[in-house]
Amino acid sequence: MDTELFLTLSITILGWYIIYRFDKYRDTENKKKDMRIDYLINAWRKLEYAAARDKYDVIEHLEKPVADIQLFGTKKQIELAMKLANSIINKEQDNLSELLTELRNDLRKELNLEKIKEEIKVLRIPIKNEVDK
Repeated sequence: MDTELFLTLSITILGWYIIYRFDKYRDTENKKKDMRIDYLINAWRKLEYAAARDKYDVIEHLEKPVADIQLFGTKKQIELAMKLANSIINKEQDNLSELLTELRNDLRKELNLEKIKEEIKVLRIPIKNEVDK
C-alpha cells in the first residue's frame, strides 16, 4: 500500500512539474512574441509616417525603426532595412514600400490576419501652403 501511495504521489508531483515548466516556457515565448510584435508595429508606423514626405524632418521616424528592425526583424527585414539605410546615406531614392510590405506581411501572419496582396498606398494630403507653392 505504501508503494502504491508513493508511486501515485510521485507521478502527481512529476505531472505538476512538467505542466509548470511547459507553462513557464509558453509564457516566455508569448512575451517574446508580444514584444517583437509591438516593436515591429511601432517601426511600421514610423516608417509609414516617413514615407513619401518631401522634407527630411522625419529623420527620427527612420532611425529608430531601422534600429528596432535590426534587433527584432527577420533576416529579410534586416536586409531591407540595411538597403534603406544605405540608400539614405548615399542620398539615393529611398523606397520604403518594400520594407513596409515585408513588415505588414509578417505582422499580419503573426496576428493571424488574412494575407493581403495589394501594394501599400501612402496617403499624403498637402497642406494649404504646400498647394499654393
